[in-house]
Amino acid sequence: MEETIKQTILYLRDVLGLSFYQIQDRTGISRKRASRIYRESSQDRSIRPDHGKERRGFILDPYRSLIAEWFKEHPTLKAQQAHGWLRTRGIKISYPAVVKYTRQFRKKVPKAYHQLTFLPGEEAQTDWCFINHPQLGKLYGFVFILSYSRYLFAHVFARSSFEFFIEGHLMAFSALGGIPYGIRYDNLATVVLKRRPEVQYNPRFLEFSRHYNIEIRLCNPGAGNEKGRVERAIRTLRETFFNTMQRYSSLKALNHGLHEWVDNKNHTLHRTTEKKPADLLQEEKLRPLPEKPWNNVLIHPPVKTTKTAMMVFDTNSYSVPDYLVGKSLSIHSTPDTVIIYDGAKQVASHPRSFDRRRQIINPLHRSYGKLSVKAKIQRIYEAIKNLHPAILDFLDKNQACGEDPQKTAYEIFKLMKSHSRGMLISVASECLNQRSPRLRMFLSYLHREPTEAETVQPQKGELLNISYQPRGLEEYDG
Repeated sequence: MEETIKQTILYLRDVLGLSFYQIQDRTGISRKRASRIYRESSQDRSIRPDHGKERRGFILDPYRSLIAEWFKEHPTLKAQQAHGWLRTRGIKISYPAVVKYTRQFRKKVPKAYHQLTFLPGEEAQTDWCFINHPQLGKLYGFVFILSYSRYLFAHVFARSSFEFFIEGHLMAFSALGGIPYGIRYDNLATVVLKRRPEVQYNPRFLEFSRHYNIEIRLCNPGAGNEKGRVERAIRTLRETFFNTMQRYSSLKALNHGLHEWVDNKNHTLHRTTEKKPADLLQEEKLRPLPEKPWNNVLIHPPVKTTKTAMMVFDTNSYSVPDYLVGKSLSIHSTPDTVIIYDGAKQVASHPRSFDRRRQIINPLHRSYGKLSVKAKIQRIYEAIKNLHPAILDFLDKNQACGEDPQKTAYEIFKLMKSHSRGMLISVASECLNQRSPRLRMFLSYLHREPTEAETVQPQKGELLNISYQPRGLEEYDG
């Protein structure tokens, strides 16, 4: 029985060239057992007793020295290539037999990886880190590290598209206070479109690199050790901070916790340099930031609005004024804003949503003719609270103070006739900083009562009693 099983496995493997998975499906013998039987039987197949006579050698034995010479000249030669060379020389043999026979020549030689050294300010390494948050879903961590000092920057985004990749760079440059001479990347589509037959870079990323005078340095395919610093940083993030990310229920809170973790990491002794990255950062010879920052806006081709006066972007719908129904409008997207233009004129602006198939409507874009007063107030409230996260936070805390947030929003709405949006956001932020999110405090910053100027009096009042004796005109003659 055992001999029958062995011969069956040898036949299926050597003659039909089946894999051990296929042998398992055909015979019911587990692939591990079949592999063990095949290895044990192959050890004595070239020479073994058969009716008292010595069995003839394997068909490739006469060519052993030739095959050995091939692998000596070409250490990375594959069994498939050796099989092809043998077939071209008229030797009829199956591919599995060549795989088994050349296994001894195809021993992998361990590759040595030497530690890379970098000059101060010479290079940084960056990459994405993909994570799954229990409540927030799939998120994308941008990780940026200076190769010399190991100074780290990291931030989590809701998307990994081009504008978020650029935003990560801008935030890293701002945190570092300068720019390295070169940045090393993996084969990211936002950086390089293809590698063969020649490297073709993403033209938009080339424009960004020229603006900041950054040398783009690409890793060789499969050479992850060339950006080992950022790979190790990502591995550490996964093993430590991202294991506790379920404590953070919002993207803002998650990034706040991440920045605190990174800051602590930068002020901890590094195991390789035995110095704190924050201290070594002072030695980095980073180039200063340009006076004119990069305008991180992605302009999309014009498309027509829907019949309901909405613009569809990233599966979400954003409202435009009713009179623009059917017109072709252009969307300018940033990491937090969706701005809609009719030619060169801005017609709408919305906070960017990262939900799916959600409608974001500004009530000011809709007609109020048939709405009740209550409905108008509600729409105004929805519009004002979506102006900016600071306004939303102010209104939420305003309600917590016992005031009516809809009334507060209506008062802010009336102020838009005389004050800019930026001014109102600044006032809301200042009220939050002062921990007084009340309407009266808000209005006081814009409508301060003028104080009466103090009357200036001399110490001696009699000095004000000045008598004047007029002179005759004849004194001025001559």
